[in-house]
Amino acid sequence: MNVKVYWHRFCCVITDTPAEILSSGGRKGDVIMIMPKIENKVVVRFRDGTMVKGYTYDFNPHKVVFHVTETQYAKEVIEVSNSLLKAVFFVKTFEGNKDHRSSDEFSLDSLKNIPGLKVKVTFFDGEVMYGSTNGYAPERKGFFVFPADEESNNERVFIIRESTVAVETWR
Repeated sequence: MNVKVYWHRFCCVITDTPAEILSSGGRKGDVIMIMPKIENKVVVRFRDGTMVKGYTYDFNPHKVVFHVTETQYAKEVIEVSNSLLKAVFFVKTFEGNKDHRSSDEFSLDSLKNIPGLKVKVTFFDGEVMYGSTNGYAPERKGFFVFPADEESNNERVFIIRESTVAVETWR
């Protein structure tokens, strides 16, 4: 099969259409939506204190479930229900940096150069997280936070609102 594909954002244009696509009604030059397989390393923390580390390919904050595999190409899949979660941590590595200590307090000055709405999240278990968000609304089930701590192993965190006791925001 020899297919030339030109990408434009998340769609591609087929220039030499394979016979299989032609036989199913496709034509040369058709635009086909293709979502790239996005691999996310996650640490899923549940409200009961348990945790799962693995990869997710289908996390969507608007869905009630998503799936995690403990290894990259595992056949066994864990179905995760958002209703049981504290947060989903999208991480750089599964090991993290055990010597790293996050500051207990960030000053307003330390956050002033971070874009977005500044946020301080206090979880039901006492954990506190500082960062920024582009989409916090109290009535939503959850929201993403980009940690203020640049040395953090977390790239972003999806926080389930029901797992918080306080969310403070400021510009």
